[in-house]
Amino acid sequence: MKRTYAYVLISITALVLLFQVSRSVEDISHKKHRLEVLYLPSGQFMEQASLGYKNLAADILWFKTVQYYGGYRMGENDLALFKHLVEVITDLDPQFVFAYQFGALIIAEDLGYFEEGIEFLEKGMWNNPTNWWMPFELGFLHYVDAGDYETAARYFRLASQMPGAGEITRRFAAFVVAKAGHIETSIAMWKELAQLARTTENEYIREIAGWYIEKLEAQLEDRHMEGE
Repeated sequence: MKRTYAYVLISITALVLLFQVSRSVEDISHKKHRLEVLYLPSGQFMEQASLGYKNLAADILWFKTVQYYGGYRMGENDLALFKHLVEVITDLDPQFVFAYQFGALIIAEDLGYFEEGIEFLEKGMWNNPTNWWMPFELGFLHYVDAGDYETAARYFRLASQMPGAGEITRRFAAFVVAKAGHIETSIAMWKELAQLARTTENEYIREIAGWYIEKLEAQLEDRHMEGE
């Protein structure tokens, strides 16, 4: 009984600590001072402090991180602490998929650290090897931020081949494969999509696929004529 009471007391203390840490993020954001991440808790510390409530700790920090980002959008603070915060959150909850998606986007675009955004998504892919969103987001960043169509196409195709992948992955893959210069491959992918659309009676996708097939076949014909 004493042991149970002591454990409850320790757990409550740990949760209070977590709330205090999350409040400190809010306080820091209002001061508008750029502080070194050394002054913020590490993922390992938070994991130990949470005493088994890792997901709850991640949720609390996520809520504060979203507020912190909102403060940045309102011009109240910078994003000096953002990368560290999402790293801690995903250390606590490695399956927090949206934290990787949102975090990588902010790191790459708002902070301008493309490579670090990619590394963060790779961490997500490593921790969630069966989740198609991870390679899909990697493809998206390579396509939008780097203009690297070849790498983007590779990730989109990988995402499209994973169990449960959304139909959007196949569309992006077919589109970006053409941007990378592989027109014949893209046509084949769009034809596969058109066939799938017929079996699922998805008229919208069938029309899109038909439009792209017609457009790409015209490009292919022009290319052959130029080569003659």
